[in-house]
Amino acid sequence: MAQNDPILDPLFVESFNSELEKLDSSARIAITALSSSTDVFELLDDEGQFITLLPMSATPEVTAAAYRLYGQGLNRGLRAGEELAFSKLRHLIGAAADER
Repeated sequence: MAQNDPILDPLFVESFNSELEKLDSSARIAITALSSSTDVFELLDDEGQFITLLPMSATPEVTAAAYRLYGQGLNRGLRAGEELAFSKLRHLIGAAADER
């Protein structure tokens, strides 16, 4: 690790999260216990739930973009699940109506 590389410590996490806030991102980072590597940190959602590990080289801008992409994927997945559930419900309602 080069001498100018950041050190993953509570001060780094606080500063990084402050930068995320300035970018209007609800993402947060944390020191990870999932890896022995000091070259990664945890990306957390707005409820503090783990999303993924990101490299220390990730900037707040890249982290905020990754979080937005995660949110878009999550929302699309939820909508697809809702559409499938409603499709099945319509099928069941139609089948029940046909049985009368």
